[in-house]
Amino acid sequence: MTSQPQEDIMDLLREGLQHDPMAKSLIALAHEGKTKRFWVEDGLLYTKGRRLYVPKWGNIRRNLIKECHDTKWAGHPGQRHTRALLESAYYWPQIQDEVEAYVRTCLVCQQDKVEQRQPRGLLEPLPIVERPWDNVTMDFIIGLPKSEDNGSIIVVVDRFSEYATFISAPTDYTAEETARLFLKHVVKYWGLPKFIISDRDPHFTGKFWTELFKLMGSELHFSTSFHPQTDGQTERVNALLELYLRHFVSANQKDWAKLLDITQFSYNLQRTAFKFAKGWHEQVDIACSYLDKAAKKMKKWVDKKRRYTEYKDGDMVLVKLLPQQFKSLRPVHKGLVRRYEGPFPILGKVGKVSYRVKLPPRLKIHLVFHVSYLKPYHEDKDDPSRGLSKRAPTTVVTSYDKEVEHVLADWVIRRRGVPPATEYLVKWKGLPESEASWEPADAL
Repeated sequence: MTSQPQEDIMDLLREGLQHDPMAKSLIALAHEGKTKRFWVEDGLLYTKGRRLYVPKWGNIRRNLIKECHDTKWAGHPGQRHTRALLESAYYWPQIQDEVEAYVRTCLVCQQDKVEQRQPRGLLEPLPIVERPWDNVTMDFIIGLPKSEDNGSIIVVVDRFSEYATFISAPTDYTAEETARLFLKHVVKYWGLPKFIISDRDPHFTGKFWTELFKLMGSELHFSTSFHPQTDGQTERVNALLELYLRHFVSANQKDWAKLLDITQFSYNLQRTAFKFAKGWHEQVDIACSYLDKAAKKMKKWVDKKRRYTEYKDGDMVLVKLLPQQFKSLRPVHKGLVRRYEGPFPILGKVGKVSYRVKLPPRLKIHLVFHVSYLKPYHEDKDDPSRGLSKRAPTTVVTSYDKEVEHVLADWVIRRRGVPPATEYLVKWKGLPESEASWEPADAL
C-alpha cells in the first residue's frame, strides 16, 4: 500500500518552486542534464526514491512536519519516526535539523512523555543525626478496615536510632486530633524533635501542619515536594509493619489496632533501637561515623546513574506530576493524564538539588521540587502558541468569582454511604479550555 500527496499539496509545491532560489538552480541543472539526482516531472522536482523536493516558501515545510507529527494518524512520534514518515515522500536540505527542532519543542510531547534517560540531579543524602529524637520521619498507612473506631496508622521513626512508634488514628482524623496523638505518643516520651521529615503526602498538608506547628513550636523541615527517596526509611518501616500485621491479624482484619502495641515492641526489640533511644550512648560516636561512611558510599554509587542538571532563575521548566497529585474524584484514568505540567519559570534554588517554581493558583501542590522532577522546556520560537493543551487540568483550585461560559462535561460521583453528587467541567469566560475546572453542582 502506497500513499500519494494530495493535489492541493502538489499545487503548493509547484508554486513554491518558483520562489525558492535553490529549487530554481536544481531545476536548471536537471533540464541541462547536469545532475542525475534530481529530475523534473509535471512541474514538480523529484529526487531519488521518487521523493518530492519541498521548496523553502511560506509554511509548506512546517505544515508537512506538523502533518507527520501532530495529527492523530501520526500520533506524536519521536524525531526518528517523524523524519521517516516525511522522508518516505518528501525531501529538502536540513530536513533532519528542522524535524528535530519541531519535535523537541512540541509541548504535548514534553508534557506527556517521560524521559527514558538517567534521572536528573545528584543524590543529596539527609544530614547525619547526632542524637536520638532530634530528627524524626512521619507517614500514614491509610485505607485499613475499622478497628476500635480507627482506620489509619501514624508511623513515626526516629532517624538516629530507628526506633518506631505506631499510633492508631481515626479514618477521618482532623488536624487537631493528629497533633494531639503525636504529642501523646511521641512528645510525651521523647520531647520535641527539632525536625520532622515527611514526603508531603496529602495528609501532611494544610491544617495538620499548621496545627502541629502551633502545638509543638517546632521548626518543620519539609522534604521536597513528592520526593519519596527523601523518606525511604519510613516507607521500609511501613512495609515491615504491614508484614507483621499480616502474620497475626484475623480473617476480617478488624483487630489490627489491638496488635499495634505488641507490634511496636517486637519491631524495636529486633534492633538496637531500644539501646540508642533509651540513652545508652557508649557507641554513639562509632555509630555516627559508620552512618556518615554509609551515606557517602550510597551517594557515590547512586550518582553514577544520575545526570547533573542545574537551572538559573527565570529558566522555564516542566514539572512532573505523580498520581498523588491528581484530584481523586475525577472521571479520568490516571494512566491517560499527561505526566508534566507547564511550562513554569524557576524562582530560585532551594538547597543543593531543589528549586522553587512559580505555579499558577489552580495547582494545589508545593512550590519546591527536587531537580529529578523537573525537565527543561523547549520553546518553539517560530510559533510559541503551538501545542497549547486543550485538555482539562489535572488538579484545580475552585474559584467562584469567575463567570461560567459553558459546561463541557458532567459526571455523577457515587460512593458507598454518601448520596450521589454531580460535578461539572466548567469553561470559564475569558480563560482557555486548559483552565477549565471540575465544580460541584451547589457551587454553580
